[in-house]
Amino acid sequence: MTIDPEYQRKLDAEAALWGAESEQSAARVPPDWNHLRHLRYNVIMHAADIDALLSRIQPGMRTLELGCASGWLTLAMAERGAEAAGLDISERSLEVARRYATSAEPRIRGSVTYAVADLNYLDLPAEHYDVITVKASLHHLVRLDHVIEQVYRALKPGGLFWIADTAGDEALPAVLIAGGLCLLLPTATSYRDKLRALLKFGLRSPERVRASIQAEGLSPFEGAGREHDWLALVSRRFRIERRVDAPAFTGYVEAQLKAPDALAIPFLKVLRTIDRLLVRLKLLRNTGVVLYARKD
Repeated sequence: MTIDPEYQRKLDAEAALWGAESEQSAARVPPDWNHLRHLRYNVIMHAADIDALLSRIQPGMRTLELGCASGWLTLAMAERGAEAAGLDISERSLEVARRYATSAEPRIRGSVTYAVADLNYLDLPAEHYDVITVKASLHHLVRLDHVIEQVYRALKPGGLFWIADTAGDEALPAVLIAGGLCLLLPTATSYRDKLRALLKFGLRSPERVRASIQAEGLSPFEGAGREHDWLALVSRRFRIERRVDAPAFTGYVEAQLKAPDALAIPFLKVLRTIDRLLVRLKLLRNTGVVLYARKD
């Protein structure tokens, strides 16, 4: 297979970026769900979803994580007795994962392995896995149809495909609420600088907030998969067992808010409740989705 040089350049840059991110994150907090679940953004946004997934992992299951980064979710599945494998584009990330998995070996009831792979060109064994997971990686992929076909092929009949990702662009009402809250609340940006930016960009300010929420330009492939409707692609091949809609604006506010956890967490929990109610009533459109899809 001939790889386009520009694609390879972007792939190498993507791997370097996330490798450095994994190393920096692991220096602050071990890549272990037992530690990570207590971080503020997980308490507010992800803990319930990750715990719900892990409750389904049984000893002896074969599991695969696509885009595993520092490997904490793969490791968590191995700790529950799974034969767990993780794939990622970054060898540096996987070095972090392997080092920590070695230190955690006494707690691992199953097994854990990690390997480098370009998810856009997956070639998975047929009917091999009980569970395949992917978290915050689909929107980076340019060959989503191929990836989803490979996942379908690789799952055993009745196997679970678990996805946590964003679908589509941020809607203007959610952008305006997120931007307004971050303007009013304490963040890393001073109120003086916020006012200057508001005066400078004026009516273009919402587009800048949207770009920030969507992390545009963060990595070479950031948002590359947004033009593909992965929800529709998955729905055509799998039976949707459960869908969990994330809040529309709370995640961004949580990331920007500068306040002690003792104050921030109760406030954000109230905000999340209001946010979810607005999404449920269809007064706001969210982009974050957790999907449980079955191969019949």
